[in-house]
Amino acid sequence: MQIKAVKDEKEFLEIEVAGESHTLTQLVAKAAEGGDVASVLEHPFMAEHKLVVSGANPRKILEKSAARIAKDAEEFGDEFKKAIKE
Repeated sequence: MQIKAVKDEKEFLEIEVAGESHTLTQLVAKAAEGGDVASVLEHPFMAEHKLVVSGANPRKILEKSAARIAKDAEEFGDEFKKAIKE
């Protein structure tokens, strides 16, 4: 995965996420709170997936989203391990 800032302003951030599917950017957008986050794919064959974030602190919004996803993934892993032991 490669992440590249396309536009980085005080209350707006647009990043390209290369090497990942739309699933990841949708997950990040859905987990975000405190601003507006959209997963964008301009053309399915010619463009990279993007995240567009607007809010008081776009970087913090994405950091919190990533932390929330990591926590949920860890919880899922723990519950899955318990379930398969039974």
